[in-house]
Amino acid sequence: MWVPVDPLEWQISQDAANSIFAWLANTVGAAESVLRVAATGHDKRLFFGVVVCLYMLSAIGRLVSGATVAYAGLCLFCLYMLAENSQSIRTCVPQLQRQRNGTSVEDNNM
Repeated sequence: MWVPVDPLEWQISQDAANSIFAWLANTVGAAESVLRVAATGHDKRLFFGVVVCLYMLSAIGRLVSGATVAYAGLCLFCLYMLAENSQSIRTCVPQLQRQRNGTSVEDNNM
């Protein structure tokens, strides 16, 4: 019999929580900065890019439900994270292969 894990028992370290909220604060701050520059109208290209993006989001919102858009966004986020992780894995694989073959990174640099 499978018993689900209670989410109230999940624990993360203080450093992990600090880094998550620091990332979130930086992301929100960067988005606010970009939108503030776009709202001033000094950068015309950015302003029209934001207008077009908001219009497209509005059109998508009229065509499909919010749950569908949220699901599609989650799928795109998962694909992005998969691509990021596979890129970091591709950079680690040659080092692991060299170590398995008995050569170290220092031997290859000489």
